[in-house]
Amino acid sequence: MAPTDVTATQQRILDAAQEEFGTYGLAGARIDRIAKNGRASKERLYAYFGDKVALFHAVLDADFAEAMEEIEFPGEDMPSHAVELFDAMVRKPQIQRMMIWGQLQGEAPRMRKQAEEHPSWVPRMAAIRKAQDDGIIAPHWDPQDLITMVFGLVFAWVVAPGLADNQSVGAVEIARRRDVVRETAIRICRP
Repeated sequence: MAPTDVTATQQRILDAAQEEFGTYGLAGARIDRIAKNGRASKERLYAYFGDKVALFHAVLDADFAEAMEEIEFPGEDMPSHAVELFDAMVRKPQIQRMMIWGQLQGEAPRMRKQAEEHPSWVPRMAAIRKAQDDGIIAPHWDPQDLITMVFGLVFAWVVAPGLADNQSVGAVEIARRRDVVRETAIRICRP
């Protein structure tokens, strides 16, 4: 009998949990569905992750780390960063949903701590400050507030009441929204 590939099993569970939590949140997610869709037993799931909350944290942490690592951050070009973040969230809506669920579930302090402890955080803040010193970004912004504003732009269509999210519209509307993100970021950053 071949040995079990623990890493592959854990990844299948994480993938299934990401879909489940992204769709139903922590309260509505069901361990039975996660185990079934991850092709693992509930016992394996609990052995790897402990409990449902710990599994939610594992998915949230993985999604947040992926967003921090995969999205380029040219501090001198915040509009391009905003567009890249928007495109990433359109490509991977489950990450955006998990970040929203994390906020709704009271995980904001945990997510903030994770951001500030990420190796890219200090260089990101320094890049914004340098762009401010160079006259590229308005100097009145606190770098953390500027990052917050960019996330607000990117998440706007997903959280605004009465609007179709980014998965429910066509390519023309996505392109228009991308342009809105870029133009708004330009105006926010303009010195």
